[in-house]
Amino acid sequence: MHSESLPELINRFVSYKRANGYQYQTGAYYLKKYAGFVMETAPETTVPDKATVERFLETFQDTPGSLYNAAAFLREFSRYLSARGIRAYLIPSGRLHLPTPVQPYFFTEQEILAFFRECDRTVEAPRLKGRNLVLPAIFRLIYCCGLRCKEARMLARENAHLDEGFLDILQSKGPKGRRIHISGELVEYMVTYDRRISRLFPERAVPAGWKKTFCASGMPPSRRKRDPASASAHMISAITLYMPT
Repeated sequence: MHSESLPELINRFVSYKRANGYQYQTGAYYLKKYAGFVMETAPETTVPDKATVERFLETFQDTPGSLYNAAAFLREFSRYLSARGIRAYLIPSGRLHLPTPVQPYFFTEQEILAFFRECDRTVEAPRLKGRNLVLPAIFRLIYCCGLRCKEARMLARENAHLDEGFLDILQSKGPKGRRIHISGELVEYMVTYDRRISRLFPERAVPAGWKKTFCASGMPPSRRKRDPASASAHMISAITLYMPT
């Protein structure tokens, strides 16, 4: 019989994952959300059980991606508890179906040119200082290097080795990283960007908007909704910027 509360068990599990090299931010978010749900609906519960897990998952019925993530992290947590002799409900395999992948949309050459043309036309704004520099830079990183949105916005300045022509992408998915060699043209662009943005934001925390760039590019609304991996979700994520520090 264990004496720890559910939040304490979750904290111990998250610490275990991080000690093994995982950032585990998303997993911690869903598990702590589950703990909060349990504290409100069944405070006597100290380990995941069938009733609370199923009721918790029902709250994600309209968001398949979140439903799958929540189930995956709860399943992992229960396996951890079971391996330590604590009985916990394990969501059966096949209980949930994978969310339907979003069909990618491939930009035409004209659309790509139009998009970057509008990025480069972004003007300075008093409340969005540096936006005219950040927008063109972050989208060039994503487009030219195939970076995930998170990888581009979280790229640390110390990991952008412009003098040697490569970027180090660290802790993108678990304790993994990769090195990306970039073209001379992109190196020159980023060197200029680094010099200009350093005058404004030594710490590089620059929030900016995205709608005007898409609308001005001339892409019809239907295409804006179907660009790679969903414009609305990923472009908003990309423009919540934390550029190289």
